[in-house]
Amino acid sequence: MITPIHITFNLGIYFFISKMNVLGLDEIDLLLILSSELIDLDHFFSKPIFNANRNSFKTHFLHKNWKIILLISILLLFCKPLMFLGVGLLSHLLLDYIYNKIYKI
Repeated sequence: MITPIHITFNLGIYFFISKMNVLGLDEIDLLLILSSELIDLDHFFSKPIFNANRNSFKTHFLHKNWKIILLISILLLFCKPLMFLGVGLLSHLLLDYIYNKIYKI
């Protein structure tokens, strides 16, 4: 999926949680949720870098290990300092999965 959509979705999650006033959020949490986009660095190792008809779970090495990343993300949800990194990774994998299902890749 296109990176601006991932970033917008993550910012929406962050601002939704911040409006609930349940957690004391700061700039570090915002940086953590945005740093979850670094999982897309594996796109630079494929040719072409972006291909709309490519299944990222089958071609990119960081996405191929989605089960491990999913487990780590769920574990990060229980660690308050890194919780937003887990939220960002989960939303990233979810958006990639939805993109693959919509376009039948």
